[in-house]
Amino acid sequence: MSLPRCSMKDTAVVAEATDDVAEEAPVARTFECDYCGGSFEGTPEGSGLFIWTRGDEIRYEEPPLCEECARSIVIGALLKWDFDEEEEG
Repeated sequence: MSLPRCSMKDTAVVAEATDDVAEEAPVARTFECDYCGGSFEGTPEGSGLFIWTRGDEIRYEEPPLCEECARSIVIGALLKWDFDEEEEG
């Protein structure tokens, strides 16, 4: 069994198609930080968590946070948790 032969025209079409795909870089999404309101591109560094109910339905929302706000909120929560444990013990 022999493989089909590709002509120079076929090779040029394939090369052109792959060049078009390579040139299309993914576009970075823009988000708005839920805490400070600033906008940023790329992946959110963290997210908040809101949970509420409406009748029997439970709703979850995870709003995006920028790097600075995510870090500040995590550090603040850890400090509060550590302080609360010292008071109990």
